[in-house]
Amino acid sequence: MIYLIAILIYLAVLTVVGVVKAKQVKTQDDFAVAGRSLSPWVMVLTMLAVWIGTGSILGNAEEAYNSGMAALIIPFGTFFGLILLSFIATKARDIEACSVPEIIGNRFGTGARFLAVIALIMAYMVIVSYQFNAGGGVLEVITGDKAPLSVAMDEAVTKKQLTRGQLIYTPDTNYVGDAVVSIQPDGNNETLDYTIHVIAEDKFVETINALKQSDDQLENVVFIKAGDRSHIQFDEESLNSEHYRISGLPREGKVEYFEPKLSREKATIIAAVFIIIYTMLAGLKSLASMDVITGSIITISLVIAFPVMWFMAGGWDGMQASYLAMGAHEQHMKFWGVYSPIHILNYLLPVFLLVMGDANQYQRIFASRNSKGAKQAVVTLIFAALAIEMLIIATAWVAGSMTPEQTNGRYILIHAAAHLMPQALGLLFMVTVVGVIISTADSFLLVPATTFINDIYCKHINPKADEKRVVLISRALVVLFGVIAYFVSMAFSASTGFFKKALLAYTIYGSAITPSLMAAMFWKGATKAGAISSILAGTVVTLIWAPCLKGLLPENLQEVDAVLPAIFASIIALVVVSLNTSPSKES
Repeated sequence: MIYLIAILIYLAVLTVVGVVKAKQVKTQDDFAVAGRSLSPWVMVLTMLAVWIGTGSILGNAEEAYNSGMAALIIPFGTFFGLILLSFIATKARDIEACSVPEIIGNRFGTGARFLAVIALIMAYMVIVSYQFNAGGGVLEVITGDKAPLSVAMDEAVTKKQLTRGQLIYTPDTNYVGDAVVSIQPDGNNETLDYTIHVIAEDKFVETINALKQSDDQLENVVFIKAGDRSHIQFDEESLNSEHYRISGLPREGKVEYFEPKLSREKATIIAAVFIIIYTMLAGLKSLASMDVITGSIITISLVIAFPVMWFMAGGWDGMQASYLAMGAHEQHMKFWGVYSPIHILNYLLPVFLLVMGDANQYQRIFASRNSKGAKQAVVTLIFAALAIEMLIIATAWVAGSMTPEQTNGRYILIHAAAHLMPQALGLLFMVTVVGVIISTADSFLLVPATTFINDIYCKHINPKADEKRVVLISRALVVLFGVIAYFVSMAFSASTGFFKKALLAYTIYGSAITPSLMAAMFWKGATKAGAISSILAGTVVTLIWAPCLKGLLPENLQEVDAVLPAIFASIIALVVVSLNTSPSKES
């Protein structure tokens, strides 16, 4: 309950800031680019807060839980992207634009501008959608579970119950041996078994090593020490029926059903409503003010959290022993050799491309007082973002060694804040996570609304609209895009992690928009036809790669994600078409 109270206080403070800043919004420039008034220091914090979002604090943390120390390579996509962005910042600020599609449209015309808007909205709706999911996840965790229910033989359970809640097996005191929990779908004699090996603590590592070297199948098998309990989480993809019954229970110990007090669906709705309302209030004026708070809290909490967690985990030796005891986690203590070169490209290239063309970062560059301040902010951000992302992954890696239950891996840092960290640090860290989610969601929700207003409504629908009407419609679009993002969040399978969702969104945006944006600013030979071809090629290849094209590759190339073929297609289309067409009058 104390975590919920702390978060509610934090949200109340943000709401007050939003209401105060809303009264200061008089023009579309105020709403979209904070009146071009941000100082370098405010810019660093707001750019840091919007970049270190759910993709970092949940997505990268989730990957660190799954892969271990090797995940520390992921932030280098951001690092190299920001280095190049620092050279672009001055030119971008001098353009005096309000959006990325405006830069593309001013150079390549209406068609390219419109396609850039569409690609941006598609990518950002995906990004906002998993911010909603993340906000719902925080609420679900901090509100806790209902009172446990005992589970009996032949008891009826549904697929929804098994995926929304979880079964937990608690062995009798000092019991050592095997325990099996089985479920059976209605009208089917095949059972789905979940085996728990309860092992004496002094023989834990030895027994696991012996089992792993045997030919026994270890699917749906978990190892726990005597006296611990096991979280039983059936794979949703393996549950092909809506109704089941408990067909097998251990003779020793008890099995109980735990269900969260706040369902994932309701929690996501609550998070979405708050985020939409807050974004609608004051646009970038309120977001920049909030980001100063959030960016500071992110830095402080992570600098404290990592050494505390490292000490709690027992340092390198303690983590090594814990990961060994967890079974298939030996690679978690290795930096090299875990990811193949293809995996590294799959993970780094989407982030690199997003940084180079991210409309959020450019919107903050446009909001700078001048070009010199914009460059100073981006240069500082290079090292700040690298340090914070490394700390996020390192903290998740350490927390993972103390979290054997796979069900907690998706929200590893939220779980660590609620159950592993000292309470004072846990409160600070939980507020950090909430601040990051809200800041990122608000920013990625604001950009599509202001982009549509600037590049579609004011340009083609109502060029003579007064400032009051433009701000009003901007707020209405925030609500509309927020609702769309909510339905996108529902469309994603619960089994799809934040890391994969983030890479998909980054690939859509980076392959469709970044090449044309760079060409608009730096390549005089690029043409309107080349830009349009590039945006279409990047978008289409990204969307059809997994369902249509990936399966056609040889087996040794099946690991290639959409980003490589999509960016290759986008750049080739831009260069080839531009070299074979003449610049139009709009170019």
